[in-house]
Amino acid sequence: MGSFTKSRQTALAAIQSVSASSVLISSEFDMSAKMGGNLQIRFGRTSATAAGAGVNIRCELSSESSGNNSWFPFAIIPTAFAACEAEALTGTVNSGQNVLTLASTTNLTIGDLIFIKNSTFANSEWGRIKAISTNTSVTLEDNLINAQTSSTIYDTAEIFPIINIPESAMRIRVVADGSLFTQAFAFHCGLITIDSFG
Repeated sequence: MGSFTKSRQTALAAIQSVSASSVLISSEFDMSAKMGGNLQIRFGRTSATAAGAGVNIRCELSSESSGNNSWFPFAIIPTAFAACEAEALTGTVNSGQNVLTLASTTNLTIGDLIFIKNSTFANSEWGRIKAISTNTSVTLEDNLINAQTSSTIYDTAEIFPIINIPESAMRIRVVADGSLFTQAFAFHCGLITIDSFG
């Protein structure tokens, strides 16, 4: 019985802050020697106010080896844009810990996905609330990867179901169209490819 060889590739879009009312187009990735794969997309808020309209995230493929007149979407994902809750951490939470201390837990709910915005943006991360101690702390399902100091959490973050890449793709890219989204937002797109079977 054969097995797949898979690779975790460099992110199509590393975690980053995308400016208000702008469009992010990721680097493109050559899929011509791959058997397929999947994309992992995460979105986070960085302001508590409503954003006017959602971001439209397009996962696109090309049937050509070069040129930009052959991009077609194989998935389109709209994000939420209503006002969300923002709460600053009241102290440092070390990596490997999962209890975030907060002065207020207003409007936070067990099961909420949150974006934790770090002053060093690359050290920001996502988490899901599994318990709340009213106006004291929230406990995440998983431990932090990075220490969070003077960070702010925003609820209504989004982690989307895995998106499979069609085997026919020659190249792929992802576009986060925030042209109508009136505030900066956090975005990340990871990539895993199936390289061979044997």
